[in-house]
Amino acid sequence: MQSIGNAPSKLVEDVCNQAKELGTKFADCVDGLLLDPTSAQQISPLLPISKPLKSCLSWYEAIIASFKSALIELEEDVPSANYDVKMVGDYVQGCEDELARDKVQIPSVTTRDNYAKLYSNIAFVITEHL
Repeated sequence: MQSIGNAPSKLVEDVCNQAKELGTKFADCVDGLLLDPTSAQQISPLLPISKPLKSCLSWYEAIIASFKSALIELEEDVPSANYDVKMVGDYVQGCEDELARDKVQIPSVTTRDNYAKLYSNIAFVITEHL
């Protein structure tokens, strides 16, 4: 562990506290990051995208839940399945709005958003014909 004079930065401390929640020992995390003094600086550019990315993760959890729900409902309640797949588009929009609000561009997320909208529209058309 680091001495007081060589205490980890707030960024390193925050990252290691979160890693601790995942089962990583705090001291191991700090030592690992401080082995390379540029590690904390390499994380810094990612900070502006972390909040919108976490928000998109929440939206994607809703997207997955809607597709799963629609799949189950196909057997008994096609109108509900149709509604669930259409809601996916709203959830995708939530992620896109979050990125736009924070003026963040993450091409890999945008690509996934486009595919989610595509699959939502395809599933909506299919369930309309059932």
